[in-house]
Amino acid sequence: MLVAVAIGIGALGMALSWHLGRDASLEPETYIRYAIVITLGVYAVVGALIVTQLVPGVRLRWQVGSPAGGILFGALVGGGLSAALLTAVSAAAGHLSPDPRIVTMMSEGDAAHLVVSALIACACAPLVEEVLFRGLLLESLRNHGSRVAVLVSGAAFAVWHLNPAALRYYALMGALLGVLYLKRGLICSISAHVAFNGVLTVAALAVVLAPAKVVTGGHVSLRAPGGWSTTHEGGADLALTGPSGATLLVVEVPTVTPPSPDVIVRRINEGLLTQVFPGLQVDVTKTRQVKLPVGAAVEIDVIAQGHRGTMVFVPLAGESVDMVFLSGGSVKAQTDFPRMLASLRVS
Repeated sequence: MLVAVAIGIGALGMALSWHLGRDASLEPETYIRYAIVITLGVYAVVGALIVTQLVPGVRLRWQVGSPAGGILFGALVGGGLSAALLTAVSAAAGHLSPDPRIVTMMSEGDAAHLVVSALIACACAPLVEEVLFRGLLLESLRNHGSRVAVLVSGAAFAVWHLNPAALRYYALMGALLGVLYLKRGLICSISAHVAFNGVLTVAALAVVLAPAKVVTGGHVSLRAPGGWSTTHEGGADLALTGPSGATLLVVEVPTVTPPSPDVIVRRINEGLLTQVFPGLQVDVTKTRQVKLPVGAAVEIDVIAQGHRGTMVFVPLAGESVDMVFLSGGSVKAQTDFPRMLASLRVS
């Protein structure tokens, strides 16, 4: 009953997150903050229910044999498995590829996001989930046989994560943690869970806090700060995603005689952008000319699909460059964008 209630609370939290995610006017960064609060709330409520369940006198089976040995064994198994999976996934992707959910939570790169993300991944999840699914559920099923107890608790662990596409993965992970629990107790399964998530957390930190790197698309190159990575977007010569879902699209436009910045400003004021992009909202009062290392450019503030952003036009002989930046409400992305503009090069 306790497990069923816990899964129900998790489902309510996920439903609330899903509902917020459908709000087109909500910036991604704001949504991520709400999702973090909801996640912490789910673990707090479930943790409180577990403590209440333990009050009548349920004794948790913390250790079998040496505590230090159980901790070390669990850490080696969990950390080793996580490192092996991370290596395989990263090799297939061609770059370091940790859990995207942890990367997204950390993507702002500030201390608050980093600490809270690490707290959820390496403290809340291992402690609450291991006590619930191994310490209580598996232990209560042991009189039906160890195999049944491991399989049922693993299945419940998979359902708890509410990810249909990864049910088998979570069921296998839950079964492995169940076997560790049977062999060495909760102290071992918790250590394995912490180590598994810890490797992914360190890898996410490496991605978010990575130094700037030069990325290239077509004839365009720029320096992408840590937390930004290239992606594929139809029609864009260079596409990047960044903190809290921020995006930057760069398109090269062949030009024989590039229009002057003054002409671009006049065309914007005459409604050129709204004719070409019907869904785009343009603030013509925020049109401005800027000087970039590659030449004069025009910036204008826009709203695309309910999200604030900036369009930049860089008229050049032979090949002009158009850029669309959507911050997603990210403070870091808004700070990064001017630096990326300053590093823009066209070969």
